[in-house]
Amino acid sequence: MASSTALTDSITLGVSLACPWDKALAFLSDPAHMPQWASGLGGSLTQEDGQWIAEGPLGRVSIRFEPPNDLGVLDHTVTLPDGQQSYNPMRLIRDAGGSACILLFTLLRQPGVRDEQFQADADWVRKDLATLKALLGQD
Repeated sequence: MASSTALTDSITLGVSLACPWDKALAFLSDPAHMPQWASGLGGSLTQEDGQWIAEGPLGRVSIRFEPPNDLGVLDHTVTLPDGQQSYNPMRLIRDAGGSACILLFTLLRQPGVRDEQFQADADWVRKDLATLKALLGQD
């Protein structure tokens, strides 16, 4: 039975990166690099009392990252100032040749998010992925 907090929709966005998987994984696994391409962090990400903290458009948020791993799992959970949490699944996929990779980001629509806002959120992620592509290499 679905609860009132069940997710209603999702979209997976991807970007190909013309750099080796291990290089991209090393970059993406370090949270300190995230402000270089994730504009929602407002350009800064610091560690305070063992937590990653960002000051961005939504205010002061904390971010919990999955521990570094060699599977390409880059999930992170953002806790907003009001305590609401947003889980953000990300995966780095190897290509067959080894000289490139693909980053997939699944945007999960939270209950109550209108179509226009969900589309705006997807557009924001696309812009951030384009910035990452410029940082790590283009096809």
